Amino acid sequence: MPQLILHGNPRSNLVRTCLLALNEKEVDFEHDPTVPQTPEALQRHPWGKIPTLTHGEILLHETLAIINYIDDSFSGLKLKPNNPSKLALMNKWLSIYLCYMDNPIIRVIVIQRLLSKSPDENLIKNTIPDAEKPLKLLDECLEKSNYIADSEVSLADFFILPALDYLKMTNEGVQLLKDTSNINSWIDRMMARESSIIVFKPNN
Repeated sequence: MPQLILHGNPRSNLVRTCLLALNEKEVDFEHDPTVPQTPEALQRHPWGKIPTLTHGEILLHETLAIINYIDDSFSGLKLKPNNPSKLALMNKWLSIYLCYMDNPIIRVIVIQRLLSKSPDENLIKNTIPDAEKPLKLLDECLEKSNYIADSEVSLADFFILPALDYLKMTNEGVQLLKDTSNINSWIDRMMARESSIIVFKPNN
């Protein structure tokens, strides 16, 4: 069987999503830590973004496509619920993350606070309400079950966890998450999983 290769810097939250899925499924893979916008990245992604995946003749980009391929192509723990209503709930949260969480949490708060030498304070301040709403909804969701879509972990958990791990490293994140006890308990459960221990180890 051809070697599966995940391409992308392990500090990327979306690369970490793919790494979590691969480790949960216990897939034998190689990790190529390509950074965005390099000639190598542009060969595999029209916009030079990460992550991408190669598996023999298969080339995939976009995180949703990659993690679905990983779950559907390999045996082991299934990362999508069989129950249609729970599967729909998982897909709802994947959409919520992409539409309403990624931009305020990662593209603004995390990038401005952790990567920018001159953070845009007004932008950060004005973005806080946009981050609060989905976090409130997520906290309410996690009041009903241990994981986002079911009593078992799913792709939705792996999509959201890396973003909130970075959010917690900012002062704004500390404030946003201080009263979300259900989210905080979920983060603790997720971080205790063997896949998380591997992916979030300090040298990553």
